[in-house]
Order: sequence, then structure tokens, then C-alpha cells
Amino acid sequence: MKNIKIIGGGIAGLTAAINLKKAGADVEVHERKSYCGKHTRDFQFLENWTFKDDALDILRNMNIQTDFYVKPRHTQEAMSPSGKMYVGTSKKPITYLVKRGRSKDSIDRSIESQCLQLGIKLVFNSKLTTQEADIIATGIKKPNFIATSVMFPCEQEYRSVLIFDDSLSKEFYSYFVVNDNVGEITCVNPVNHKDHIVRLEKTVKRCEKIFAIKMKDIIERFSAPLSFDCLKQARINDQYFVGEAAGFQDCFMGFGMLYAFKSGYLAAKSIIDNLDYNQMINREILKPIQVSCVNRVLWEKLSNGGYERLINLLNSRNPIVKSFLGGDINDGFTGIANIRPGT
Repeated sequence: MKNIKIIGGGIAGLTAAINLKKAGADVEVHERKSYCGKHTRDFQFLENWTFKDDALDILRNMNIQTDFYVKPRHTQEAMSPSGKMYVGTSKKPITYLVKRGRSKDSIDRSIESQCLQLGIKLVFNSKLTTQEADIIATGIKKPNFIATSVMFPCEQEYRSVLIFDDSLSKEFYSYFVVNDNVGEITCVNPVNHKDHIVRLEKTVKRCEKIFAIKMKDIIERFSAPLSFDCLKQARINDQYFVGEAAGFQDCFMGFGMLYAFKSGYLAAKSIIDNLDYNQMINREILKPIQVSCVNRVLWEKLSNGGYERLINLLNSRNPIVKSFLGGDINDGFTGIANIRPGT
């Protein structure tokens, strides 16, 4: 097996490297920054509804050690523009909260450490071009949305609230998360909007008023791109596109970590076993992405009046409505992620 060059040291690229190395391949990862992973130090959620198996079991089955900071979450709140609340609960974790970026116990640092333990060559500040690489894991090329965030000390216990309001996040949602006495407020808006900072400030003021918090100090401000343009073919001219470079993202909720892990793993397996990568992607990744694309089209038609009706539906005591939304709240999560055509 020839030397495999991977460009991009994020989740997808490092997952491919780990599995190639374990199979005996000579592999090197080229990263343009001086470190692997995200540049921020924020919280993210590893979704646990996209695939049948538990998300952490999926990672372990792809040879990824799960020794990073992780907290299972069984509750998710959602708020309408008028302030009506819905609380969804589940016996199994809805998501796993993880740390991203340069925090010492982040998922990024854990995977980078695993690569180093395996003796994988990591080339930082690399000048390798995409034309020279075998696996492309360079992240988003053309964003559709921009997430604008602020992190701050917060005395509240853990909380995660999705906020639906077009005046804060157009065609998407804002959120307020607290974990280990650190709060994070984020709003997401189309990339062509010019008022991202103004909308973030409005979101902060809304959260301060409703959740009785006061953002006195700021730990970090940052922004991040989101893209929902999925490639029709993930192997092009003998190159493998993985993660965000291939557009593998939940187009509805904006989650993408499991797609990054899976695509990196499948690219490595395709090379190791000489399997058709595009067929593997079609079979294991594209169906849930296509469902999320349908959800995105429906979501963009809702606006504030639709958000109000949605929260009312989620809070409905009508057994027929409850059955449509996924069953009794005590038996499983009846939240937005389960409202999917064909399920």
C-alpha cells in the first residue's frame, strides 16, 4: 500500500489516519495550522439519533478511543418566539456534550493524541496542496450560514435551550448552553446577512432576560461557518472527500461530527479493502442527510408563526399528536429531531 497523504487534521482526517495506520498503511496528516482540530474552545453535541447504534459505540467500532470529556444528555428544551417552553426527555441520551478545539480534554485533543501514540506523522503548517493529497479533509469551502457565539462564566447548572425566533436566527435557531459553570450563547444566520453581531447581541439580551443570567465577563468570542452543500460523488479522480469537505452535515440541526467520523472511517476502509467509496457513502451516510435536507426545506417555511404552532404541538396532550411526534415523553424523546418524513 502506497504512502497515503491526508490534508486536514480535523475529526474526519484523523479518523481516516487512525484506521489506515492500524491496517499497516504508511500515512501522514498535513495540517495548515500549528495544531489539529477546531480553532475554538466551545461545546458541541455529538448527536445520538442519526444512526441506530449509540454514538459512543459507533466511535469505538471505528477504532476511536472515547477518553475525552463527554456528558450524556437526556433533556432538551426549546423556546418559541413568545417564550413558550417545551422540554423533551429520553431514556437514552439525546446527545453527548463534548468539548471541541484546544481544551486539553476535548475530543480534538484526544484523537490527535491517539494518532501520536500510533506513530502517525502529523505535519503542521503544511504547504501540501489538495492536488497532492489522497484524502481531502479540509473543511467547509463555501458556507451557507454563519454561527456567531460568545462564552462567559455562568453560575447556573447545566442547561440546553434551542431558541426559535427569526429576529435572532433567520431560517435556523439560536441556543443557550451552560456546562461546568460556563455559558455559551450562539445565533446562526445566512451568510449574506450583514448584522450577525447585532443579532448575537439581541440573543444575549433575550437570554439574560428570560434565563436570569448576567454576562459580566467574556471568555471567548468566535464565529464558525456552516455548509449544507453535499457532494454527489465523494470520490473524485482517485481522491476521497470526507467530513465537511464533502458537505456531510445534518442540514436541519447543523450537527456533523458523526458524519465526519463515519466518512473518515469509510474512506480508510475503502482504501484498505479496495471497496467502492461512493457506494459505501450512499449506503451509510446519504439517506439521513437527504432526510435532513427535506427537514431544512420545511423548516425554512415555518417562520415565527410556525415556531409557535410547533411548540404548541410538542406540548400537546392529545394522544394522536403525541403518537405522531414519537410517543409519550417518558418513553422517548419527542423533540424536533424525530419529526422526519418517512419515520
